[in-house]
Amino acid sequence: MFIGKGHRIVLVLAGVILSGFFSALVSLIQYLADAEEVLPSIVFWLLGSFATTSWAKLAILLPCVFIAAYLLFRLRWHINVLSLGDMQAKMLGVSIKKTHWFVLLLCALLVATQVAVSGSIGWIGLVIPHLTRFFVGSDHRYLLPASFLIGRIFMIVIDTLARTLTSAEIPVGIITALLGAPIFTLLLLKTYRKKSL
Repeated sequence: MFIGKGHRIVLVLAGVILSGFFSALVSLIQYLADAEEVLPSIVFWLLGSFATTSWAKLAILLPCVFIAAYLLFRLRWHINVLSLGDMQAKMLGVSIKKTHWFVLLLCALLVATQVAVSGSIGWIGLVIPHLTRFFVGSDHRYLLPASFLIGRIFMIVIDTLARTLTSAEIPVGIITALLGAPIFTLLLLKTYRKKSL
């Protein structure tokens, strides 16, 4: 929606290249890490977990999250206009490139700060906004705050399950993947059926 077809391919390929490079770095760190003390914590972080979260980490995380979330909420009208298409956005005076890159930067800041603390917890960014859209619609004035709220509640429930299902704490990322994949599949099927009617 935001960028041309050729640029989309470049963006996808750049993502694949960066992903491959950093995966190799992570594998190297795992290979060189102390197998008894350091390696388990690395693996636990890679699977996604709140086990190592502390108030000191939250003190660094929260300002970044609040600033990025506030700025995204301020851009809610621009995001709504962009969802109408490039032509309509230009007619309504929205700078497509600037808004696009600013939104990407804010999303990257939100994701990076949270991954730094909890590791990679998959499916939340895909499932929660789509699930929320069924309840509040596509208007970002309501979709953004509702997604933040439902996402928080969902993660509290998942973390509670991770700590209580077994005697040992299960990494949160495993549970979100087990639940997220089927939920997202159902949401996609529901959307496809609506469009085909």
